[in-house]
Amino acid sequence: MAVYYVTISLLAGLGYFFTEKKQKNKAVFWYLAASFLLLAFLASFRYAIGFDYFSYRNIYEMVSQWSFADTLRCAQTEPLYYVMCKIFSLAGCPFQIFLLFVNLFLMAAAMQFIFRYSKLPWVSVYLYITLQFLACNMNLIRQSIAAAFFLMAYPYLKNRKLLPYTLIIFIGGMIHNSLWFVYPLYFLLTWKHNKKTLTFLFTATCLGYLFFDPVFARISPFLPAKYARYSGSYFWSANGLIYVLLPGLYCLLIYLFRNRMEDPFQRTLYLNSALYQFMISAFITKHFILERFAIYPFVFSLLAIPEIIDSYRKKTGKNTLSYHRVLSLFLLFGFAWFCFSAAQGFHRVYPYVSLLDKSLTMPN
Repeated sequence: MAVYYVTISLLAGLGYFFTEKKQKNKAVFWYLAASFLLLAFLASFRYAIGFDYFSYRNIYEMVSQWSFADTLRCAQTEPLYYVMCKIFSLAGCPFQIFLLFVNLFLMAAAMQFIFRYSKLPWVSVYLYITLQFLACNMNLIRQSIAAAFFLMAYPYLKNRKLLPYTLIIFIGGMIHNSLWFVYPLYFLLTWKHNKKTLTFLFTATCLGYLFFDPVFARISPFLPAKYARYSGSYFWSANGLIYVLLPGLYCLLIYLFRNRMEDPFQRTLYLNSALYQFMISAFITKHFILERFAIYPFVFSLLAIPEIIDSYRKKTGKNTLSYHRVLSLFLLFGFAWFCFSAAQGFHRVYPYVSLLDKSLTMPN
């Protein structure tokens, strides 16, 4: 676990001391470049951690034996990931090199998103680790790539450009179909709710929770085969209510600090994303696989929390007690999320195991 604590402390410390006092693009750029390299190395140098590590390695080795025609025929619903595997295998790259390039793409998408839109980039990097986005990258590779496409679609969501948003979501969905299911977030995230719509939303969620299984049984024949196979599998088991507490706390915090967000559009987006993230996470007590859809609205935590913190600095000055209290509150929130995740073994990436550990334990 030491490698995680060192990484969190190092990047938080460097970010605070080198970008907090110098909010210039140059300082932020070099800080994010260092974060990009360190996190990409951490995610790529791992061995056998992440529930799906060997599954992805097996897929890569299997696809390397196929022709392009076989690849397209056997992976009709999510062909783009398999085509990527085929291209890298044709270049003679082992799985570890493929994994490196995937992680470079994931970290580049995240750091570019943070650079362009975060009010406090170092806090966003801290949250990227503590709120389990990094851990997700090391387990759910294809969904993480899809989430990276969702980040790239954000400027078109923000500027209300439906066509390019649709195109990016469509391409990302060919890597992991889950991205297609969250396409309606283009409309839902910017919807200004009132009492009636909130009542309808909560009622629909409760009914969906209660009647999910019979409804799923009806629609499963129309879903991709892998989703239909989830029913009755290990992924269909339920987790305890404790797993909903932190998402609920995040939703509550965003609501309590909503007035610190000056831009009405951003306020609506952050409030809705926190609400949808909580509502989706609640389904973990039904079938834990469903909680994975929460990652898409949850990515906006990387912007919402820094904006809340930054509002105290802008309004009252950097060195005020209020600013540091709010900063400490959200840093503790992120660290609590990390500690809970590590204790529960989220994504099976705790503790960290490196390629060096593998070589040291192999017989001579």
